[in-house]
Amino acid sequence: MPLVRISYPEGALPPEQKSLLAAELTEIVLDAEVDAVTEAGRMVTVVQFIEAAANDWAVGGKLRSESTESHVNHFIVDVIVLAGLLGGERRTEVHRRVTEAFKRAFPADPMIAFRVWVLVHEVREGSWGAAGQSVSALDVAGFINAKLDPALRAQIAAAIGKG
Repeated sequence: MPLVRISYPEGALPPEQKSLLAAELTEIVLDAEVDAVTEAGRMVTVVQFIEAAANDWAVGGKLRSESTESHVNHFIVDVIVLAGLLGGERRTEVHRRVTEAFKRAFPADPMIAFRVWVLVHEVREGSWGAAGQSVSALDVAGFINAKLDPALRAQIAAAIGKG
């Protein structure tokens, strides 16, 4: 049940790039979490685009509404997952792959990688709720990937203290 929030200045993401990024980021986080991109996983993955007004976005201490460099865009990508699903190398891969997705979305911008900040937030076990109850990282992993590798299941269980 990953949640991806992309914050950016007004006008920085045209619909075509939003569509491309929504699809790619969904696949990236599902693959990184549970080694599978499934229809069940897609159904519970949310990508939210949060556009900030020019007078609500500042870089280098200068409001975008006052800047002459409005073409220079920064993106904050918050990847929110249950604890235990994106440890170690999996987290590093998310950082890399999300940045690569932005590079594909903005191929004419050679500096885009330096203006995409990927923050992985882990929600501790017992703090994520859906359908009126707390959900576990193991529950989510099993729902998304019915063929979850036993080694990955054990790794998740150990990470959340259930192994």
